[in-house]
Order: sequence, then C-alpha cells, then structure tokens
Amino acid sequence: MKRNLLLLLAFMFLCPVISEAAKTQENLKIKDVFRIYGKHKNVVMVELSNEMIDMYDITFYRSITIKNDPEALEFIRKCLEADQKNARKIKEVTDDGGIISAYYQISEKDSPVNRFILFKVNQKGVITLIYIEGELDSDDLITILFTKKDL
Repeated sequence: MKRNLLLLLAFMFLCPVISEAAKTQENLKIKDVFRIYGKHKNVVMVELSNEMIDMYDITFYRSITIKNDPEALEFIRKCLEADQKNARKIKEVTDDGGIISAYYQISEKDSPVNRFILFKVNQKGVITLIYIEGELDSDDLITILFTKKDL
C-alpha cells in the first residue's frame, strides 16, 4: 500500500515535467527525427539538463548527430522543409539541390519563447541537428555559439 502511494505521488510530481517535455517541439516535424533515430547505432543524442541551460535563458536543448546515413539525411531534409515554412530563415546553404546547412528561428505570437533549428551535414556525411528553445533571441544564440568559454 505504501509503495503504491509513493508511486502515485512520484507520478503526480513528474506529470508536469513530462507534460512540458511533450510540448517542446510541438508542431514541428523534426521531433520525429529525435524519436525515430535517437536510439539507433552510430547516433549520439544529447538533451541538456536544466542546470546546464538556465544560465543562457534556454528552456530546452536537444541535439542529435548521425554518422553517414543517407536515409536519415533524406528524412531530416523533408522534416526541415516542412518546419521552415513557419520559420524565419536566418541562414540556409544548399548544394546539389539539398540543404547542407540551415539556421531557422520560429517565433510564436504573444510568446517570449523563441525556437531555433540548426542543421549541418559535413563532407564526411555526419549529420548534426540541434533544437533550442528559450527566451533568447537570434543574436543571443549566435553569441553563445561563437564565444569561447574558459573552463
């Protein structure tokens, strides 16, 4: 009985956390990339904890790196094509008709939260897709990405 009560309490406390994570990436096709490829071989997926991202006004960070998978690359490009319709293109580079690098910002009306999608495929076929959500703007994100930090 005590064990069931503890499980019920734990579930009640975790529901808001699960609910918030479910809202993240809502209405974006790239969420399927993380869901489908996240546990595949030759894939590294990272989701940063709150402690790591609080200092940057980021509320959610997730990245995935996929090594040389043409099928995944084609799928990701289709997802990006769908998601960029509602985004502001900050940067997009194509080669032979396919996106090789992209940086999109998705803003929602009456919300201080911005969503960013960053994508790159290198010459060796390594694919990197990053999703960031928070109250930072595009300039803040560029500063974070390109400022060296001394550890």
